Amino acid sequence: MPVCRRYSRQRATKIRGMKMRSLMKKGTCLILAVLILILASACGKAEPDPNSGLYVGKTAEMSGITVNLADVFEEEFSIELKDGGKASFNYEGKSYSMKWTLDGTAFQASGGGAELSGTLADGVMELENVLDSGLSIRLER
Repeated sequence: MPVCRRYSRQRATKIRGMKMRSLMKKGTCLILAVLILILASACGKAEPDPNSGLYVGKTAEMSGITVNLADVFEEEFSIELKDGGKASFNYEGKSYSMKWTLDGTAFQASGGGAELSGTLADGVMELENVLDSGLSIRLER
């Protein structure tokens, strides 16, 4: 076999091998990219908590007497429940960060020097003995 022909075959085989390696690298990169996209989409945010939202104080009750909350506090009394057990407690024009939990309908929140407890169901929060004052407050979403 002439040298020229042998060289052509060797070169053609070498080129085919290079093309196959290049194709395999591209295929591997494509598969990795698809896997990364799948894993990234699985790490998305969880469903928002159905209890999250802004709860605004409506009424206050003490010793059997119920009054409009605006008659008790000058500023808005509200609690914003956020996902992940975080909350913002707004009282007398100031905002305090809190952590909250819900066990069935039993609601607990603490932070900013305050501890709140009561019930939460169907968009209505009933807080008992707020700030150790003997005052119960009804908040609605």
